[in-house]
This record gives sequence, C-alpha cells and structure tokens, in this order.
Amino acid sequence: MQKTPSPHLKFLLISFLFLLACRLYAQPNFINKLPIPPLIDAADGVIELKMEQRKHKYNPAGSGVVADSLNGTPQQNGITTFSYNKNAPGADTLTLLGPTLYWRQGQPVHIRVTNNLPAVNASGTDSTTTHWHGVELPAQFDGGPHQPIQRDSTWDVMFNVVDYGSTMWYHPHFHNRTLEQVQMGLSGMIIVEEANDVLRPLLPHTYGVDDIPVIIGDIGTVLSNNEYKLTLGMGKRPHNIVNGVNSPYVSVPRHFVRLRILNGSTRKGVQFGFSTSYNNPATNLIPFKLIATDGGYTTEAVTMTEILNGPGVREEVVIDLRDYPLGDTVYLSNLNQTMPSYVVGSPSPAPNGGTDPTHGTAFLAMVITDDSAFPGYQPINSFPDYSVAWEPDLADTVNNIVGCRHKNLVGAPGMGFTIDGTTYDMEVINDTICVNTKEIWEIENKSPIAHPFHIHKIQFRVLSITDAMGAQLNLTEMGLNGPKDDILILPGWTVRFMGNFNDYPNPIESKYGYMYHCHILTHEDHEGGGMMHQFVVAGNPECEAGSPPAACATISSTQQPIRQILLMYPNPASGAFFLRGNSAAPSQLRILDLQGREISTQVLPAFTGEHRVPTEGLPQGLFLVEWRSREGVVVGKLVLR
Repeated sequence: MQKTPSPHLKFLLISFLFLLACRLYAQPNFINKLPIPPLIDAADGVIELKMEQRKHKYNPAGSGVVADSLNGTPQQNGITTFSYNKNAPGADTLTLLGPTLYWRQGQPVHIRVTNNLPAVNASGTDSTTTHWHGVELPAQFDGGPHQPIQRDSTWDVMFNVVDYGSTMWYHPHFHNRTLEQVQMGLSGMIIVEEANDVLRPLLPHTYGVDDIPVIIGDIGTVLSNNEYKLTLGMGKRPHNIVNGVNSPYVSVPRHFVRLRILNGSTRKGVQFGFSTSYNNPATNLIPFKLIATDGGYTTEAVTMTEILNGPGVREEVVIDLRDYPLGDTVYLSNLNQTMPSYVVGSPSPAPNGGTDPTHGTAFLAMVITDDSAFPGYQPINSFPDYSVAWEPDLADTVNNIVGCRHKNLVGAPGMGFTIDGTTYDMEVINDTICVNTKEIWEIENKSPIAHPFHIHKIQFRVLSITDAMGAQLNLTEMGLNGPKDDILILPGWTVRFMGNFNDYPNPIESKYGYMYHCHILTHEDHEGGGMMHQFVVAGNPECEAGSPPAACATISSTQQPIRQILLMYPNPASGAFFLRGNSAAPSQLRILDLQGREISTQVLPAFTGEHRVPTEGLPQGLFLVEWRSREGVVVGKLVLR
C-alpha cells in the first residue's frame, strides 16, 4: 500500500524546491565568451592605430528584451560605439576597446594614431587625443589635452621605454570630452616587459591563457527614436562589462592564473575578490596574491581576499586553482555590497556620493578546464616566494628631496569638485618642477566622497596614509607596496607620496604640461567641477622662475601629524549633522551664510571621533561651516534642509 506523504514532509519538499528555484533564478547565465584583445608587439614595427565609430553588442549570446537593451534593436543590429583597431586592411575586428599593446623596457616605440571618428558623433566633438596612462615619456607625446588629434589626421608618437614591467593603458584625454569618448569605448591595455625580469618565467605569463587582461567597465542604455544609445554624462550605468561584454566566462587551466585587472570605469570604484559562490561571495572568499600595482611589482607578494580601487587603477593578481575539479567555476566577484557609501558605485544610500551601483555579484566566471584545451601552454605549478627592491627611481626616500607640495581635494556633490578651489585652465601652469629632483606630495581629501588621484609622467611611492581619525594605515596590508600613479583617496585621508622627476625637461610653457587630476571623469571634466591641474618639468635655471615646493615638515616613523579634517555628514542635513575629527581642547564652530554673516556659533567640547551639531531653528539653504580649534581653522560647505 502506497503511503501518502505527511503534511510536514510536503512542506519541507515544497520549501526545498522553492529555495532551489530561487537559487537557480539568482544564478545568472555567464554566456558570453570573454574577448581577449589581440596583441600588437612594438618590436614588429610601427604600431598603427585608428579610432573609429562601430556597432557593438554587449551581450552577443543573449536574446530577448534585456539583450536588446545591450545589443540594440534588431533593426539597428548593435549599439553605436567607438573603438581602436589596427590601421591595416581587414583589421577592423574590434567594435569596442582596442588591442593590447606590448613593448619592452629599453626599446624604442613608434605609434601612429589616426582619428577616423565621424564629424557628428555622440561625444560632441570630432577631435580627440590618446593618453598613455602610467607611461613615462616626453610631455609632447603624453596625449593630454595639449595634443589634440583632429579628424582625418594622424599623430606620431616616438619614445624609448623607461618603465619597468607593468600593466598600463591608453585612452582619450580631450578636455571636457574625456568621459564621453572613454564611455563610448575608447581604451586599451598596455603590457610592459622588463629587461632581465627574473620573476617573469616564474609567474603565469601566457597571454590569454594563464595571463588574462581584465578591463572592468559599466554601461547604461536608453531607448530613443527606436534605437538604444549609451548613457553618457551623469546618467546611470547599471551593467557590468568585462573586455566589452556583459556576463562573460573564460576557460582557465587548473594551475596558477594571473589576472591583470584594470578598473576602466569612467567613474565607479570597484571592490573585487574571488569566490566559488555567486549568491554569497563575501562569505566564501578565496585568498589570492597581489604581485603588482600600477607601475610594477610589489616588493613582496601580498595575500589578500579583496581589494577596493578607483577608476584607472591596475592590479596584477595570481590565484591558485590547482585544487578545483575540472568544470568548477570560480568567480571574480563584485563586492560592491560592502563598498562604503562615499565611493561612487556603492549601493549604500547617499548623500555622500555612493549611488549608481552595478547589478550582479560577479564580473567574470572562470571555468576550470583541462590543459588539452590550451595547445602549447606551459603551466606554472608553484608560486615564487619573492622579495624585490624598489625600482631605483623610488628606492631612496631621503636624499635630493627638494620640498613638499600640498593639494586639497575639495567640493561636494551637486556643487562641483576642484583641486585647491580652482578649475582646470589649459593656459595656467599650476606647478613648475625642477628636473632631476624628488618631491613629496601630500594629497588631502576634504570632500565627502572618495577620489582616485592620478598624476601623469611618474610612478610614485606611497610613504604614508593618515585616515580621518588620525591613524596611520598599514601600506603593505592595503597592497600599496608597489609603484603607483593612481590611488583612491577616501574622505578625510591624507596620502603622502614621493615622486622622482628625473627626465624630459621643457621650457615653462603650458603646452608642455603634464596633468594631475581625479580619475572620476565627470570630476575631471568641467561637468563635475574641473578637478584637474597641470605641472611642467623644467631644466635649470629656468625652473627657478616657477613655483618651488614648500619645505617638508619632519615626519618620524613613530609619530605622524594628525591633520585636522572638516568632515560633515549627512550633507544635506536636517535637524543636526555630525562633525568627524579630533580636537584636544574646546573649539568653536560657526555657521555663516555665503555673504559671511554669522548665522550660528557654538563652543564644542574636546572630542575624538564624531560630535553631533544641532541645527534646529536655522534657515534652509547653502552655508559655510567654520571650525576653529587649537589645531587650526578649516571651512566647508553644508546644505541645510
């Protein structure tokens, strides 16, 4: 006689099936094979690149309404994009991004970039530039705003490679149109091979097999006149893309695998790790080794489980896949759920600048595959326990340092962001630096959101980071024990780094300017305030007529200065706001209108951390807040509602 399942058993069965269905529903289909950009070797002759308008499908294996929003309607057959391609017959294979450029330390490089963009296009201009991000080269070849490439013209770039083994990239830098042209798809990776690199044969180095380029970006689309178009400017971009496609997978060998990860987003931070779980990656993170930062190897490999970076930053990481069965999937996880609200791209509530998160908890699915799928591949089955010295330019942090420069990152959402309160002017030289000198720069973030600070020409060595509470952060644990040109600076932080300006002097003229700026491209361009300045490296005695740095304060390794920070939140505020910082004695806080008239004044007790400031009874509007303490005077803007 057949038994009828009990109601309790039925309930358990239904619950199990429901949970299984939810899990299957939540697990996305990684259906698009990861494109590996073709490699162009500078040793083969002149690198010929052309910039052109194309049609691209971000979800080529997808179908249906969602796929249409990423691929364009059936009638348009792709979304209008820009790309770099090799300028040769039959080489129009890329509809987004560009080929990976490969060159070697000590060798000459000759690149010809041709602008074939149409006269009328979505970026708003038919002129452009190409900047070699992270590369040390003469100012006239840097590719910043001073080197425009007009439509139907070609720009020749020639230099000798002085950089060390590293991952760099290239993208447009046309003033006030950088965001649009990069968002339309113009960027590509650069791999520099170091002369006499003893680590290279010990690390994964087979391009596209166990040495994989990973360019992370994000897009949004809007339907207009029966066509899907990319969201530009301040629009929302909820879809992750890697190497130009959404929901990608890549077959990887069951050995050590190296990923060259570039945050190629135009404005969002990226927090990544590795996990076998798609639905709950943060609870099952896999350790990996950080082996290189922007400009080269870390002094030692750093074991990490997650990294937070900003736009323009590169990390080279190695993950051990030897213990995973064939067919298993390891995800490059999108950990934005734990990203702080003051990092653009965080899903946490505003007002401090989060907003506009991307969907999904993984950027990329890596499928463990048998070696037979990779003909000629030589696996790496061990990881070197290495220790390397700083490159010679950055090894000595004591001698020949001529002074310090202090830069303030200021502004607020809705009111624009600047460096030291001034926007970018192509004709203004903000700093003149003497060739063959080293300087220490201090970058202080006085704004309520995180900014990725990037400087052209040099790689720098981070000396210290002081957070908003005055604590000194451990640089090695943060993965900052390698050369950098781009660093995410959180609110209240002061980052102190040393740079060596030891070559390529020029006359003190703005056309020889190198940029330093926030790499959130809406901030760099005037739409977000114009958060960019420029410097010139000048020869002696010309440099003496420029803007010398100030003397450096003496900072010991055991006692770092606590810099007073005006950090207020929430902003806008209603009823009260919190002041965060340190004051060893009672201090005074005044609220003034924009004409300087006092609205309120309060005496605050000594405090460390945060202090609540009531605003009941005060009028609504935009005000200045002045905090006067024994440590100094700082001023910020506050919106009261």
